[in-house]
Amino acid sequence: MTRREAAQRLFTDRPLMTTRVSRDSGRTWEPERAVLASDDLAPLMTSAWPPCKCARCAESGKRSGR
Repeated sequence: MTRREAAQRLFTDRPLMTTRVSRDSGRTWEPERAVLASDDLAPLMTSAWPPCKCARCAESGKRSGR
């Protein structure tokens, strides 16, 4: 394996983001979920993060003013 291939593999195998969600104020947690660079991710429609998913913004593709 060349150095370049090793670097590309390292990049695709590392998580871009990991998250755990609690829906009860931290008493219990869902399992950790990871987003990898190799995942088929949809392109962002805006630079706002996280993207707004309210009905108004979802219909028009706009971002929230929050």
